[in-house]
Amino acid sequence: MSQSSPSVSSVESLLASVSAITNAQTSFELFVPAQLTLKGESVGQDVAMAIVLDKILAHDLIPAGFEEQPGGRLYKYQKE
Repeated sequence: MSQSSPSVSSVESLLASVSAITNAQTSFELFVPAQLTLKGESVGQDVAMAIVLDKILAHDLIPAGFEEQPGGRLYKYQKE
């Protein structure tokens, strides 16, 4: 599953994508734009990813790398 590639996104929209993960999924991809907001305020990608990663780990998925893409990164996750 992969989110489209907007140039700006909210942490809330990333969390909505994460909430769509099913127990049957063995992998997940998430595009994270370089510019992010949280509750309408600009937030650093490091802060945003800490919040998002916490929710992804709850689905028993672990980081499996990322690819630089125009405007952000495509993060990949997989089951252990």
